[in-house]
Amino acid sequence: MATDRLMLHVCTARLTARIFIAPLVRHLQAAGYSVAVVCAPAEATDGPGLSDDLDLVGCLLYVVAIPRTIRPLTDLRAVWQLCRLMRRLRPVIVHTQTAKAGLVGRLAAWLSGTPVIIHTAHAFPFHPYLPGPVRWAYIVLERWAATLADLILVDTESVRADGLRYHIVRDPAKLVVVPMGIDLKKFSPSSRGPRRLRHALGFVSHDLVIGTVARLVQDKGLECFLQMAARIRARRVEARFLIVGDGPLRRVLERLADSLGLRRDVVFTGHRTDVPALLDSMDLFVLPTLREGFGVVFAEAMAMGKAVIGSRIGPVAEVIKDGITGYLVSPDSPDEFARRALELLDDEAKRAAFGKAGRQRVETLYSEEMMCKAIVRQYQRVLKAKGLLA
Repeated sequence: MATDRLMLHVCTARLTARIFIAPLVRHLQAAGYSVAVVCAPAEATDGPGLSDDLDLVGCLLYVVAIPRTIRPLTDLRAVWQLCRLMRRLRPVIVHTQTAKAGLVGRLAAWLSGTPVIIHTAHAFPFHPYLPGPVRWAYIVLERWAATLADLILVDTESVRADGLRYHIVRDPAKLVVVPMGIDLKKFSPSSRGPRRLRHALGFVSHDLVIGTVARLVQDKGLECFLQMAARIRARRVEARFLIVGDGPLRRVLERLADSLGLRRDVVFTGHRTDVPALLDSMDLFVLPTLREGFGVVFAEAMAMGKAVIGSRIGPVAEVIKDGITGYLVSPDSPDEFARRALELLDDEAKRAAFGKAGRQRVETLYSEEMMCKAIVRQYQRVLKAKGLLA
């Protein structure tokens, strides 16, 4: 692969920028490749703009307003802006991330004659809970957009199975699994311990902290988390609860915590940038999520040496090894989540064994370096197939 050729990434999701694009950009730059990123302004990302996550990388950054929802006029404007940019930069590869950026980005890349178009589907947008007509509209859009790409990468076998089940691609070889990678230096248990942060959060030394990290939205099952918390608190008075993250349901969840008698027992931190330290402060990680593309937060908690409890849904079940790194529980089952959590709170040795096994699993399967090398191999494979790489 010639070092003077440009790779252009298009993305709107902050988490994807931090976990997927930033390390890949660093890896490509270290290998001598030129990289540019199209990111979204702050108003399109429910918080700071993507450039805030990528500034430290030092790559070329361009801002294009790509809304997360379908807005025809804004979407057409984004396609036009992207086409102009791509014709000026002339990238050899355009790599799009997330559903909406994938639609407009692939169309712009095709219209501008980009030699190689790659999309990463961290999850497909045709969720089972959507109304039938809306769901099928997304399926049709994804099938159409897939015809514009040379390759579609997915994070898990579960997401790949969804793509094949709904015939998103005609050729199964076009859907390739590359697991998400974790920064094992950043997500590593602290030798100093979390005592100071726990105190700052209002916990005392004998508290047992059950925590979670999530955007406060319906998909994450946080009502179930609070219902579980009430059941645990009735059995273990030293149990406390930590919810890291922000989102549109925050007020709803705070009111639910009050109604369950948990006002003094649950800490809502809001948006935080010190996620590794917050994970380190927990005795147990629990997230009753209803939908995930990969379940990266479980891998991050495991990398921090924490026992984890998650929902028995496809992607999460690939990350958590049930009975070895944690437990898998039926979604929306606060009684079962509470039972498994109490079991682990009562058994410090098992928590430690699960945490050690989890760290080893992440080191073996989900390292950042492994992810980056696998993606570059896919780049090289497609370029070679198109005669663009000797």
